[in-house]
Amino acid sequence: MKYQVIARKFRPQTFEEVVGQGAIVQTLRNAIEMDRTGHAYLFCGPRGVGKTTMARLLAKALNCAKGPTASPCNTCASCTEVASGHAIDVLEIDAASNTGVDSIRELRENARYAPSRDRFKVFIVDEVHMLSTSAFNALLKILEEPPAHIVFILATTERHKLPATILSRCQQFVFRTIPPAEILAHLKSIAAREGIAVGDGALDYVVKAAEGSMRDAQSLLDQIIVFGGQEVTDADVRDVLGFIPAELLDRTVEALIAHDSAALIETAGAVTDQGLNPQQFVRELLSRVRDLLLYKLGLEERILGGTDEKERIEAHSGHFSEQDLIRFFDLLLRLENDLRWTSEPRLHLEIGLLKLAKIGRLTDIEDVIREIRAGGPGVSAATVPRAASPQPRAKLPEPRPPRPKADTATEVTKADATPPEDAGARSEPPIPKPKAASEPEPAVFTPPEPRPVGILDRFSNLVGQMSETTGMYLDGVDSIARDENRLVIKVKSATLRTALESPEHRPVLDRAAAKVLGKEVRVSLILTEASNTEKTEQNDALRQSVQNEVLVQSFLDVFRGQIAHVKSEEKSTDKADDKVE
Repeated sequence: MKYQVIARKFRPQTFEEVVGQGAIVQTLRNAIEMDRTGHAYLFCGPRGVGKTTMARLLAKALNCAKGPTASPCNTCASCTEVASGHAIDVLEIDAASNTGVDSIRELRENARYAPSRDRFKVFIVDEVHMLSTSAFNALLKILEEPPAHIVFILATTERHKLPATILSRCQQFVFRTIPPAEILAHLKSIAAREGIAVGDGALDYVVKAAEGSMRDAQSLLDQIIVFGGQEVTDADVRDVLGFIPAELLDRTVEALIAHDSAALIETAGAVTDQGLNPQQFVRELLSRVRDLLLYKLGLEERILGGTDEKERIEAHSGHFSEQDLIRFFDLLLRLENDLRWTSEPRLHLEIGLLKLAKIGRLTDIEDVIREIRAGGPGVSAATVPRAASPQPRAKLPEPRPPRPKADTATEVTKADATPPEDAGARSEPPIPKPKAASEPEPAVFTPPEPRPVGILDRFSNLVGQMSETTGMYLDGVDSIARDENRLVIKVKSATLRTALESPEHRPVLDRAAAKVLGKEVRVSLILTEASNTEKTEQNDALRQSVQNEVLVQSFLDVFRGQIAHVKSEEKSTDKADDKVE
């Protein structure tokens, strides 16, 4: 008997054997069992995902001698003929080779007659999008009002090319690509039934090459079995399918981690010297970058590959940020496109890999701020000369008894809220705030009652917990006070006030105030002005004090920058809200 390829030998013969199209299978089975089958169906989706197979199963279920039934017997004359493709009342038409109106007119004439033997006359029209406009027009009327014994099943890979008048007359089923895990499990089952020893790594290569198509996967499996015999190794699959060795990809990623340009040049040379396709190498490197990104996002279950490969991906992923991997992906896409047209593929590959090695690493700003505030890896002793690592905002300050009122102003400034321990921890004494010769009484809001002990400290810490960036801005305000119906935040910088009023930070302040005070309150941002004399004196002091600021020194270390000049945005001398450039 002539050999039958795997794709035909293991074609599903019942609905239960269909892989990866569970929703469509259930709908069709229910329609048959409830006697609600339609007269026209449209099966659309990528190649090799089961459209023609599902059409044959539906025809078999409708015409089975024991049916209509959702579980055809596969033994009666109708079932066996449909399976072999020779059923007298099931006509399969290839629209790609019968595109004209005459073919459709012949089909309409044939549809007028009753089935020769079976219950229904089923017309399966494959690649229906290839029909001409006149042919579609000839098909319209019979699709809308067919005889009771007719069922049309249209199949296409390009649904968008069908006229809307055709689409509206059909029940549409969109077939999806089959998940890699389901293809892998099915290939293992086929290999076991065929008595072939195939490693998981070899099957992973087949699944990647199939790109969601079961028919492609089965054809590739057939091909590697012919090449490797009863035992198929990973190397056999790489040779047949042209895959890049995993060791070469690992060396490339490790060279990127080490910024080793020489190693990347050697990798490009190995690709061309071994006769490998540079475009294929870049495509597989793109796939590896994608796997690293999936692992960073916590989606490791979507990664194809054996245990060893996943362990290597886990080890490598910690050396890159999500932004780094996205930039790698963008550069590799451009490189893959350039390799299509270049006459010097090795040169383009070498330069493209060097660009990856020289690309700067990006750090998320929220991560930097969090590390600086927590005294993490981004802050060292050399980086922070003034003080020890600051306390994280998650820890609330110890409550202290309220101070006696020295005068009528009950406003509580940020400097007042600083614990004594903080002042003692500084390596140099704080610069005293200069006093104007005749400073007028500030016309500011005076709360009618003193604040409860610690409530404003809790507000500041809660803001920092909710958003590190908003907490940074809040550190630059002049003072915070409250009364029964509102929370007053005073700032001497219009820029800082605008930032806190932005949609990004204002909701954080409102939510924090509501949680701390136990009711909905209005957060007011008041802009105050300092005298010219005070501004002049502060600028001199700020230029010296900013050199010792923990955050400034930490950011200079992280971003490898230097201070050009300091522009004061007016605040108290020991905690200036400065713009450093």
